[in-house]
Amino acid sequence: MHDVDSPWQHGVVLICNNQRPDGSPKPSCGRDAGNQLKAWLKIAAREGGGAAAECRVLTTSCLDVCPQHGVAVALMPGNEVVVVDPQEDRDALLARVQAHMDAVAEQGAPTGPGRRGRGLLRRLRGAD
Repeated sequence: MHDVDSPWQHGVVLICNNQRPDGSPKPSCGRDAGNQLKAWLKIAAREGGGAAAECRVLTTSCLDVCPQHGVAVALMPGNEVVVVDPQEDRDALLARVQAHMDAVAEQGAPTGPGRRGRGLLRRLRGAD
């Protein structure tokens, strides 16, 4: 194992795209809804500039929020999780991501080979 310098130093947005089988007792965010929201958010964040343009937008399996309607989205570092309508709440989500990533960027992260990822990991864990 070896450390590498992360290109996404300002944070990560995790978008659920979990798709459960029909008849499952828990609802799903949905593969199509999650993937479409990810594609839109990546482009919108980059076009918007600032720290959000340098964050990583990823799809993930279940975030254990499981809304009846909408898609679960987590903003990292931190413990912010929101449920959004993948069409109606796009602009509000983008504004939230921009504000979150700007705040992360203001806190600063250690630099140097492999340091960004460890700094982000320390903030995720709440250590100094």
